[in-house]
Amino acid sequence: MSTCFVYSEVVRPDEIRTLTLYPGTEGEKLEGSIRHIQLPPYISPTSSFPADLQQQNSRVVRNTRKLLDIFEAHSRQSVDSTDSGGNIWRWNLFESSSKESRRRSIHGREFFVEEPILGFECNRIEYTQDSYDALSYTWGNQEKTEEISIDGKVLGITRNLYMALMKLRSSTESRCLWIDAICINQDNVQERNHQVHMMKRIFSTASSVIVWLGDAAGSLHDTLEMILKCNWSRGKKNLYNYPEKSLRGLNELFSRPWWKRIWIVQEVVAAREIVILLGETIFPWVMLVNLCEAIQQAEFLTHPLASMIRSCGYQKFTVLDHFRRNRTMPLVRFVHCTQDYQATDSRDKLYALLGMASDISPDDIIPDYTKPVQEVFLDLVRFMVTERRSLDIISSGRLSLSDSTIPTWLPDWRGMNTLRPLNSEEVGGHFHRASGNTDAVVDLAEYPSTLRAEGWIVDAVESFDETVTLTDVDRSIIRRWQGMAAEKVDRLTMSLFWKTIIMDKDHMGNLVTASFGRAFDDFINRSDKNRSKFVQQFSDAVTRAVLGRRFFITKRGRMGLGPPEIQPGDQVAILKGCHVPLLLRQAGDHMILVGEAYVSAMMNAELGSDLVAGRYDIKTISLK
Repeated sequence: MSTCFVYSEVVRPDEIRTLTLYPGTEGEKLEGSIRHIQLPPYISPTSSFPADLQQQNSRVVRNTRKLLDIFEAHSRQSVDSTDSGGNIWRWNLFESSSKESRRRSIHGREFFVEEPILGFECNRIEYTQDSYDALSYTWGNQEKTEEISIDGKVLGITRNLYMALMKLRSSTESRCLWIDAICINQDNVQERNHQVHMMKRIFSTASSVIVWLGDAAGSLHDTLEMILKCNWSRGKKNLYNYPEKSLRGLNELFSRPWWKRIWIVQEVVAAREIVILLGETIFPWVMLVNLCEAIQQAEFLTHPLASMIRSCGYQKFTVLDHFRRNRTMPLVRFVHCTQDYQATDSRDKLYALLGMASDISPDDIIPDYTKPVQEVFLDLVRFMVTERRSLDIISSGRLSLSDSTIPTWLPDWRGMNTLRPLNSEEVGGHFHRASGNTDAVVDLAEYPSTLRAEGWIVDAVESFDETVTLTDVDRSIIRRWQGMAAEKVDRLTMSLFWKTIIMDKDHMGNLVTASFGRAFDDFINRSDKNRSKFVQQFSDAVTRAVLGRRFFITKRGRMGLGPPEIQPGDQVAILKGCHVPLLLRQAGDHMILVGEAYVSAMMNAELGSDLVAGRYDIKTISLK
């Protein structure tokens, strides 16, 4: 009978375990050994913010608008494609000596052409003392159906991890790896807390991060070949020159569970170098950067497969790459940007982001898996309102019709809130600022049963339409909204209709310009078949904004988009320190939060002077 592996204790503050995976061939069992190493002294990485805006001064940290202006000013960097590269994983694209015959058809005539066979190799340099690679993967089914022999003892592992190690294992050389399921004693909560607290250090210290995306069977085999070829300097850049099955595999590639795992954000951001393991092929991250650029070039061309390419899900990669290029942002914005990412443990929806947040230090919030999930997020709200004077975190709260025990202002990070937060753009995207530069003023005397906050009631919902549930918005819905608005709002407000249905943002989340709005008339009047690239981008912006929301008109003649739960009489509030308007509903002696809302002529502090001048009475609002 096999003896189970027993972990030796991690005793030093900077100590971690690494796995040495022994070489082997197909059919041989997985074997390796565990060693303990000490991470080098921690050096805070260069932030995307000037040093004088870091946490040395809490007042500066609270100045959210100034902070966001700085971090939004950063621009993207372009990545050039070459036929070789890599520091840790040396890769090379080359023309092999042999050729292959390909069947081609032009105007119904078929013929064969000889094309060079593309060669590709990617090899890791030798490990130095204490160097290791970190594996980024999904646990998948958590049942431990497979095993690895470690120092002669047996450790159970999941099927997905087993497959990753089988593909990653070299036939001739050992690999030094850090893998959470193996290198952390998952049954020791105290150790788990400590190691999770060091997660960013673990991944930033790793020589490289290896992303396991799964097998490359079926159409993905052809897609992988296309990825390599379109990165080759002599390869075809127009994706429509590749077989249809290669393009169809894109959807499968970007549908892999890895893309929505919350921990990957920190793993990608912290990595010095990233490579992708797809099937048995290891290739660099930059190849997906170039692939997505090719997709963006092709998605609006007139071609039968254009809509399929446009909807393949490549944005999951571009968002991650955007995070990687910019490295950091305020915690709440990170939380909003990653709301639809998934975690086996709901507490990780916060803990996985702590290492990247620009406005907190490592000791401000310390992971603690002994705390219940609700307590973790109650503590987060308390920290943000007291230490950062910000109520932005509660804007993702939403009335729950199924669980009355959760305060409506407490965000539910279990994934139940499917609406995209209004301020959920990555670095460079547009950020709403309805409350201007105000700091939150709160009373926590009865917290968490009641959260009291200062703010203004500025309007109320009068009428609304049905919730949009179609992923491709029917123009008849928009026309109906246009008719509703024309009957109830003045001409000046009506001129803002096109901005309202896209919430001031283009298809990429950037602040719209007047030129973008010129596509509105064609969007409303032209059929889908005759849409230009610009009209399709406007359509995408509409879908992005209205999906899952209701269009509404207020008593003061404003237009808005809000959550499905709104009712006539719900009040529009601007709370100090909360950058988006909130819809509140009176419930006895307190109010409940229905959800956040976009409201025309209100999102960029347009009411600032009226609020200061006292046109609206300031109130202390009790939220439950």
